[in-house]
This record gives sequence, C-alpha cells and structure tokens, in this order.
Amino acid sequence: MLRIATIGMAAALFVGTLTATPALADGTASIVLAAQAASVDPDHPTTTITGKVVAADGSPAASIPVDLSTNTGWGSVTDATTDADGAFTATLSPNGESDSVTVWADVPSLGIHSEMVAVQVVHGETQTTLLASRTDLDEGQPLTLSGQVTYQGRPLSGRAVFIDPAVDPSRCTSPMYTFRANTDAEGRFSTTIKPSCTATYVARTPAAGFYEGSTTTLPAVSVRPATTTSLSATMDAYGRFQAQGALYAASAGGDVNGKQVLLEYSPDGRTGWQTIRRMKTSQGQFSASFTVNTSGYWRARFAGDTAAAPSVSPVRKTWRWSTSMSKLKASPTRVRKNHYITVSGTLSRYYSSKKRFGAFPGQKVRIIFRFRGKKTWYHVKWVKTDSKGRYKAKVRAYGNGYFAATFAGTSDTWAAGTPNDARVTTYAVPSPGGRSGPPPIMTVLPWRDHQ
Repeated sequence: MLRIATIGMAAALFVGTLTATPALADGTASIVLAAQAASVDPDHPTTTITGKVVAADGSPAASIPVDLSTNTGWGSVTDATTDADGAFTATLSPNGESDSVTVWADVPSLGIHSEMVAVQVVHGETQTTLLASRTDLDEGQPLTLSGQVTYQGRPLSGRAVFIDPAVDPSRCTSPMYTFRANTDAEGRFSTTIKPSCTATYVARTPAAGFYEGSTTTLPAVSVRPATTTSLSATMDAYGRFQAQGALYAASAGGDVNGKQVLLEYSPDGRTGWQTIRRMKTSQGQFSASFTVNTSGYWRARFAGDTAAAPSVSPVRKTWRWSTSMSKLKASPTRVRKNHYITVSGTLSRYYSSKKRFGAFPGQKVRIIFRFRGKKTWYHVKWVKTDSKGRYKAKVRAYGNGYFAATFAGTSDTWAAGTPNDARVTTYAVPSPGGRSGPPPIMTVLPWRDHQ
C-alpha cells in the first residue's frame, strides 16, 4: 500500500544523510534505511528506497511487513516486505511540490522505527514562447496568440498558460483581462481574442510538478480603436442644408479631435457617393451648412488613420418634392396709382403616386411687389389656393413696378416662385393722404432655379 504521513518541524529539519543508521543495542531489533539516489528530477522522477531489518537476536527479520511514509502532500512511497535476508525495497515518488522530501519506515510487528532519509527534488527549467498572428489590427478584429512550453526542447503537455495584456490606461478605457490556455500533446497552445486596445502581452507558465515556471513577453500589438460617426441632416424648402455630427471612440476615451470627416451625397442612397464637404472635428464635433437645391441622401465618413479606425454614419435622407408656379397674370397692366388690379396664377406639385404634377390646393401664396428700378420687394397680400391650385388676389398698384408670387413650401415640398414679374404701369398722382406704398419685406428668400 502507499503511505504518507505528516512529520513535525524538528523531524523535517533532519536532512543529514542518505542512510539512517539505527542505534544498536544488545537484544534490540533494528532497521536501516537508505535512498538509492540522492535526488530526483523531471528525467528521473522516482528513487528506490532500500533497507534491512535485523531481529533482536541479530538474525535477519524475514517476511516482515514494513510501513514506509513520506511528507503529506509531497509525494508517495510504497510499502514493502522483507526477504529472507531481512532486506526490502520501495519506490519513493515525489510530486515536485517541494524542494526535498523525507521518508521513514516503521515495523509494527517489532515496534521499531527508522531514522528519516531526505531526497532532494531538482526542478526543471521550462521555456515558454509567444507569437501573435499579426502586429497591428483594428478594434474588433481577431488576434490569435500562440506558443509552446518545453523542457530541454521537449514539449510539455497539459500545462496552464496565463496571458496578461498590459495597456496604457491613459489611452485605453476598455478593460482587458487575463485569459488562459492549455498546452496540447505537442506542448502548444493557442487562443483567439478581439483586443480593444494596443497592448503588450506576457505569457506565464506557473511552476507545477517537477517543472519551474517561465514567462515571455510579446512586443506591443497595435490596435486602432473603433470609431462611430453620427450625423443629422436637415434641408428647408429653400435648399438651405445643415449637417452636424460627432466622431467618437469609446475605447480611446471618447471624442476624437482634429480628424477630417467627409460629408458625402448620393442621389439614391446606395451608389454614386460624392464628397461635398470636408470637415474637421473639434471636441469630437463637426458641422457644415450650405445650399444644395436638390433632394438626396447624405452620410459622414471618417476614412481612418494610424490612430483611429474608419467608420461611416447612418445614411440620412433629405427629400422634398418639386413644386411649380405658373406665370403671374395681372389685369389691367396700366392703372391709376393706388388703384387696384387683379393678379392670378396656379400652384402645382409633383405627386410620386401619380408620377406627375397636379394641383396643390389649400396653400398660402404671398403676393409681393417692387418698384421699377429698385431691388427691394414688398409684401402685399396673402392668398390661398383653391381645390384646383388656383389663386387670385385684388391688390393695390402703388406705382410703376412689378408683381410676383411666392410659395414658401411645406415640410416635404420645395418653395417656388412665379417665373415672371408681372409689370404694371401707373399714372396720375395719389390724392393727399393717400397710401404711398406697401410694408417692406426685410428678407425675400430666393425662389427661382432652386430645384
């Protein structure tokens, strides 16, 4: 049977000789114990324990059971039975958890005990290697780390390997954890991860059994942090377009500054993307405003650089349907100053369901006027289109000049204006106290050629 036992501190400190010589006394049985090898190592993990039992009368104690013991948790030793010469052998198998083990023997039938014999444990020096499948990648891409654990060039199977990533905390806010791999029959290990930051990797093989631990360091694997690009886009009925967004890298601390972001346009949102503006981020933000006069789709794209990975925003649609105003009619075109004339026209819009233009009823149309030779337009009157898109207004002729009509658009249609200015000529002088002119419009938005 195998036997292990715990020994006291005083006994554990006794490691003097390989052979314990019993104290001899007349008429007393004795036992002697020895270790065939002074030490064990990975190539010679066991040693033979030999001994001899002498009876009280000095004759060999034959066929006597001998119980052998060793330190608890440090290995095992077999029991033995003496032969005709009183000799016996046993096998001591240290497990490598200590630098030395002791063994001793008991002969219960004779009531005798041996001295302890110490055997040194020599641990083998291991080697661990570590390689990376690539030296640079983008966050979220796989990285395979592999290597081998050997002893004197021979593979060690079943060994645990712990790989510790070391990152710069000022550049990486995403946690990276230690991960474990195990060696196969050829001593090789491999694991695939998706690192979030640039890191240096240290592979640790802990000491186990007859083998010492070993470490190796892999130079830094560069990881470009993933970015996200956001975009919002609006366009009013006059084609005034505004875009704003942000460039963000969560694993690198947030806002990405000083980067160029491209604002791109496509007529169908799938193909034909064109760069319309180049914007630079400040505190992670970017923006642009200009007049586009066309419906379509927009996206913001960061092309990436050595410090950050590329990203593209969701596609945003800014779409308005075409509107059209007929030529403005004025009657009469010659009238006494401050007397009234009638202006009229029609407003239509494009209907996608019908794939053609049709009447645009119930819409407000503004009648405006400017004096001949002047650039300032004046508001005259609001009028609403009827069920057939027609409008008509009775307006005062303030002097020689031009009338026009404008439509400010809706949430999904363009603004429009009459393609002509209806000229009106006035004569005579207004009576004292008569009205001299309409209220001015401070700003008249352009309405022609906006589509």
